[in-house]
Amino acid sequence: MKSSKEHMVFVVLVLCVVIVAFWEIMSNRSRNPFRVFQLTAVDFQGFAPVSSYWHVRPYSVPADPIEPNILTYSVTSPGEEGAGFQGIGKSGQNQFWVRLVHGYNMQDCMKIKGYKVALIRTIHCMSSNETANLPADGNPGNGNKGIHQVWKLTSSVGDVSIWMTSMLRTGDFNVTDVDVRSMAFPRIGIPDDPGWLPRGMTLKSLRHPIRSFQKLLRTKWNNARCDPAVFLMLKQPAWASDELLTLVTALNNLRAGENEDKITGEVIAVHNFILSELQRWREERVF
Repeated sequence: MKSSKEHMVFVVLVLCVVIVAFWEIMSNRSRNPFRVFQLTAVDFQGFAPVSSYWHVRPYSVPADPIEPNILTYSVTSPGEEGAGFQGIGKSGQNQFWVRLVHGYNMQDCMKIKGYKVALIRTIHCMSSNETANLPADGNPGNGNKGIHQVWKLTSSVGDVSIWMTSMLRTGDFNVTDVDVRSMAFPRIGIPDDPGWLPRGMTLKSLRHPIRSFQKLLRTKWNNARCDPAVFLMLKQPAWASDELLTLVTALNNLRAGENEDKITGEVIAVHNFILSELQRWREERVF
């Protein structure tokens, strides 16, 4: 009997050692750097969108092989006064931000920052060649092949922004029918508390241990992309896509009294402009 108990204890100990060893190996693997992207900002040297109407200003992006951002621009409208660029700096001027990013989940990325994100329009297109004439009303045509999504974002203090997203194939920049919300990075359950930062065990956290522990678990769960295996450090968290790109155009913080439909139309126009320039440039290049 004693020998049988000792044997059982030995088996249990061996199993524990195996489990711990497996967890250590997998957790060390999950800490490895993310795989480098095949397409980076360096590949876009020479790309310079030009318009006789919009004023385009590029911003530098780090030449880092694991940097998800590829291109960043501010696009300024001429304003209500004057024509061409004469209205820049005058009343009525709007500034739009455009980014080309390795495929990511825009909705959850902004939700985790405390924004309310609502889809207000889905625009269908037959093919990428029709993007320069996207219908402002968002009515689908026949044989849809791609979608563009328009969003309304509301910050925690009530500021409203209008965004537009399109998922593009890396190879040819064609618009796909992929919903930006389907991307695994980042995927969250409940948005983080914007006023809370993990600082380990402090006197303040000990005053409300249950609440602090819940916030810690929520942050870790979101950082794990809501994946149990990632939460247990058994695999790497999902990262931005190397096969898909997300084109994002945004007008942040609408001014009081500004016509939302008019602004949405301008966001669509800016988005179309940069997208058509990207596709035209891509046709002339071989990566």
